[in-house]
Amino acid sequence: MKRTLTVFLCALLAASSVLTASCASEDKPSSTPTTTAAVTEVAETEAETEARILPDLPEGVTYEGYEFNVLHWYVDGWEWRMSKDIYAESENGDPINDAVYKRNSTLNEKYGFTVTLQNEAHGNVAGLVQKSVKGGDDPYDAVFARSPEAVGLITGGMLLNLHQIENMDLTKPWWDQNSIESLTIDGKLYIISSDISIVDKDATAAIAFSKKIAEDNNLPNLYDAIKNGEWTIDYMVDTYKNVARDLNGDQKMDEEDLYGFLGGRDVTSTFFQGGGAMIISPDEDGYPVLTFAGDRNFALLEKLYNFTTDTEKYYNHHVMGTDDTEYEQLFANGHGLYYWMRLDNVTSLRYTDNDFGILPSPKYDESQEDYCSAVSIHTGGLLSVPTSAKDPARTGFILEALAAESKYTLIPAYIEKSLKGKHVRDAESEDMLEIILANRIFDMAEFYGLGGLRDTTLLLSESKSFNVASAYQKMEKSTNKQIEKFVSQIDKLP
Repeated sequence: MKRTLTVFLCALLAASSVLTASCASEDKPSSTPTTTAAVTEVAETEAETEARILPDLPEGVTYEGYEFNVLHWYVDGWEWRMSKDIYAESENGDPINDAVYKRNSTLNEKYGFTVTLQNEAHGNVAGLVQKSVKGGDDPYDAVFARSPEAVGLITGGMLLNLHQIENMDLTKPWWDQNSIESLTIDGKLYIISSDISIVDKDATAAIAFSKKIAEDNNLPNLYDAIKNGEWTIDYMVDTYKNVARDLNGDQKMDEEDLYGFLGGRDVTSTFFQGGGAMIISPDEDGYPVLTFAGDRNFALLEKLYNFTTDTEKYYNHHVMGTDDTEYEQLFANGHGLYYWMRLDNVTSLRYTDNDFGILPSPKYDESQEDYCSAVSIHTGGLLSVPTSAKDPARTGFILEALAAESKYTLIPAYIEKSLKGKHVRDAESEDMLEIILANRIFDMAEFYGLGGLRDTTLLLSESKSFNVASAYQKMEKSTNKQIEKFVSQIDKLP
């Protein structure tokens, strides 16, 4: 799978456009801006408008007063992951909120519809959709469910094939081409990533590093290593292997000491994908094929096993029993050179005094073409349309309009104003964000819950020995049966 980032920055505005898959301050803006700033803003707006790719939607269509209702998941205790990209009541000075308000207001003025949001506990989303479909109701125009909850909706025939929805042009850059290529089976696609949402962008894996610890240890310029294609697992390990210190002198490594890498079990699965490997990939005919095994992938997993089980240098917060907040504070308080994270951690780390930079997951080796970034199935959520939609063409029209407008409002606000403007601390990390978001991976094994090899990879750092090949032999047959069953279920769907 290969994708190229062609229009990510447009007149200084970033957009998550064509994505590659060659990897298998809190202050409100001034209310009285200067004349110069105003002129510049107008000039930039005109340039952006000229460079826009427009949606191919029928002229003269309006949906006067129609409320387009979106059902969205949430998890108790994850307030920072609540949807903030669908609905905004008014402007409040926050870049994301104001971009959403602007997007929705622009489309309301042009097409007459309004956008509403219904947040529900993640475990209730599938049941609500099933109830509406079976009852013949149409309360939800679009649904954002996490993949573990979405799979049953797919196989149960509760979601529409997005390739068949009128007015949705999935070749456009506001639809994530990587998600389309990776998750389409025999021309059928039921969940998709798009510019409408930033929750799945926040769910993308990355690494933070402490600039002070890097400087104290005379490390080379890590940004240059990435730009030169040298940022590999071996390169990363070489930079931190002499960093760890028993700071309190008690002859044991714990939360009081300094580690080379702060991570958890997620590192093995996300670095597996970061190394250009996938458990299940679509073949040339669009059918899922088990691609886990092979000399390269097993060698990659062995590297991951070796560095994640070196407890003198690598801190596994799942093994050590620290929760997510405690784990983040270890990095914030200077107890690690590297820190595995997802992009939503960039926001929470803005309060730390520990000056940090952002890096993508490392490659397997320098021959790997692109840096690849895994997307979490637990903290993200993809777009779908329930079969209860009484007017799919209207749904497709509104989604196309929302996605296209989001490309030039929401995504630039997310990258340029929120991540870069408010949270990222150097220009180089801004470049890294583009690399991270340009190469995102959607593995069928994860997003469709096929087989147990994902858990084998995920739990590798907690294994007593490196025996992945043996585990694979035991699971190969059952995984292929699950794939066959899933394909059979998909084949029966429209």
